Amino acid sequence: TLESGQYLWYRRTLTLPESFAGRRVILHFGAVDQTADVWVNGIHVVSHVGGYLPFDAEITKTLGEGEFTVIVRVTDDTDESFHTRGKQKTKRGGIWYTPQSGIWQSVWIESVPKSYVRALRITPHFDDAEVDVTADVVGSESAFAVFGGERYELPALIPVPDFEAWSPEHPKLYPFSVECGEDRVESYFAMRKFSVEADEAGVPRLFLNNKPYFHKGLLDQGYWPDGLYTAPTDEALCRDILLAKESGFNMLRKHIKVEPLRWYYHCDRLGML
Repeated sequence: TLESGQYLWYRRTLTLPESFAGRRVILHFGAVDQTADVWVNGIHVVSHVGGYLPFDAEITKTLGEGEFTVIVRVTDDTDESFHTRGKQKTKRGGIWYTPQSGIWQSVWIESVPKSYVRALRITPHFDDAEVDVTADVVGSESAFAVFGGERYELPALIPVPDFEAWSPEHPKLYPFSVECGEDRVESYFAMRKFSVEADEAGVPRLFLNNKPYFHKGLLDQGYWPDGLYTAPTDEALCRDILLAKESGFNMLRKHIKVEPLRWYYHCDRLGML
């Protein structure tokens, strides 16, 4: 754990596979706590402030032949700045937990073609039996969603007739793909609706899929004995969710923490609010 004014340095020398030749190269960080600066072959490629959200940088132009070196510098003021820190505190106690610093989620390198899908926004419209899909595209190519044997140019409202509603008891997910030139992305969506409505007695209730739904939840701290913010394995993330389900709970309140995106995927597929 860093104190204010200290630096944490990472250095890794890598070689890209031959399949990356002639393609864009993107360096991804799941999360780095708290402020990160990244250099590739001595060229500064990205700065990021905030310990919970992913960021990336295209590093294509920094690369030459053979090996390349990635250097990451991290600083962390914990509770001595205005930056979000969750429940970390320099002096732990009470509701405050042990602070941690540095890279705490996955780091990976991806190769993509000249035009590619950077992100997707997927919004189900439960009452209309359709899903709204928008693609954030880098490059000049158009993006198309492929679902149910049909191809839709994005953005699009895609019909989902006779759908199965998602719930903790029936976590139905619909897979689909998005194509953009040579790029292809696999994703999924669920047909569900959350709302606050009056029940038969006129009392406001939490509704799931237009029906009253009782939420039985736990306060999930998301701290691990060895890794603090970092789970030891992907299986450990799943096991925590399954233990909550096996204990009769259908909801988790993640306490002042943003988890890796895979945790939310596991909640979707295992049936956890």
